[in-house]
Amino acid sequence: MLTRLATGLLLAPLLVLLLVEGPAWAVVTVFVAASGMCVHELLAMAMPGRRLERVVGVATMAALQLVSWFYPEDLALPLVLAMAVPGFAVLARPLPIETALMRIATVWAAWLYVVLPLSFGLELAREPGRLPVVFALSLVFAGDTFAYFAGRALGRHKLYPVVSPKKTVEGAIGGLLGSVGVAAGFAVIFWPGRVSPVYAGLIGLVGGAVAQMGDFVESLIKRSCGVKDSGTILPATPL
Repeated sequence: MLTRLATGLLLAPLLVLLLVEGPAWAVVTVFVAASGMCVHELLAMAMPGRRLERVVGVATMAALQLVSWFYPEDLALPLVLAMAVPGFAVLARPLPIETALMRIATVWAAWLYVVLPLSFGLELAREPGRLPVVFALSLVFAGDTFAYFAGRALGRHKLYPVVSPKKTVEGAIGGLLGSVGVAAGFAVIFWPGRVSPVYAGLIGLVGGAVAQMGDFVESLIKRSCGVKDSGTILPATPL
């Protein structure tokens, strides 16, 4: 977890600076690269040794992200066509044929689990100043950080040990409070008079809860694949 925090503290300011001040092409590049690395890591966990499926999954994902940015109104046909691509990849290497459906479905699941949420993030980056996407990321970073320190200092009761043995109820509450506080502070600093801190805090509460549930889902996937850490590109992250 310390490695995870160190990585986050190093990358978060750079990411925020890029999102706020960077040109559009740089923002798109970051989202496409992050999507590609996450899809690669997920498929590497779920299908070790299946290089072709990973390459096809990442390449098709990148193409979909680019199409969604440059042609958002014309995404339906490319999306439907893309759903057939994993099947073509499995046809090229069908053996063992008993796992063909699982391999196709795993690529689809990777797109839904990784690409769809990040595509919404890319849409938020279209907003003036790109503050909405910074707001969303801040909720996650704050919740993760506060959960760690609250869990270390106060953690006594395990939250869901079957899936994630180290997470505690106290840590989860601390994470939620962190997300709520950052959301309310964001409204006061960046949207004074436009967004109520109470309303922003409610969004922070929901966003923080969803982020924690996503963390549990990731832990569940890792355990089902028999791996300890899903991140091999950036330490202790999904990448």
